[in-house]
Amino acid sequence: MVVLQTGGNLTLFTRPLPMQIALFLPSLIVMLTLGTTAGALLAWWYRYWSLAARIHQTVLAGLGLVYCWQLSTLGFLAV
Repeated sequence: MVVLQTGGNLTLFTRPLPMQIALFLPSLIVMLTLGTTAGALLAWWYRYWSLAARIHQTVLAGLGLVYCWQLSTLGFLAV
């Protein structure tokens, strides 16, 4: 919440709920990407799933990491 005072009048600014949700999504994406990356590493280490499934999981993890890098570059993550 931000309070501004001009000419003796106080104005309160708050973030509406949709904005709060939108600002939380990049953090959620980072958490899910880290989980996907850990799952891909474990799948290769312990040879879970078939080769095609492991490659698919690795591609998804790589795309998630690239997307997180973009979020960071654009300033959506508080790093």
